[in-house]
Amino acid sequence: MNTPTYEPLSTAEKLEEDAALAGVAAAEALRGVEVAVVILLGLLVCPPLAILVFLVVVPVLVLGLVLGVLAAVLSTPYLLVHHFPARDRGHGSLVLHRLRRAGRALLDLLPHRVVADARQGGTGW
Repeated sequence: MNTPTYEPLSTAEKLEEDAALAGVAAAEALRGVEVAVVILLGLLVCPPLAILVFLVVVPVLVLGLVLGVLAAVLSTPYLLVHHFPARDRGHGSLVLHRLRRAGRALLDLLPHRVVADARQGGTGW
């Protein structure tokens, strides 16, 4: 077995190795500066974007949701009327009868009606 023997480095080789190490150190320092600049820009950009999201995007989404619900509520009677064809009056009259009964039930739950019914001693049923 041959064991490798190492000879001491010459002066030129030492300078070459030191220059390579200095180049690596400079490259890593430059990389650290680049990362610091990216983090600083991120910190400068993100808060305004968060403010923009909460002041512009969220209200627009909420407004869209409210308008969508409002459109659904307002279009429901139209869709119900057009869903039941005119040749079959039984369904339409049943829906109207149930709507009348539901409206009367809601009117009976008004506070002044509940108080009047309680004064009369009636159960209301």
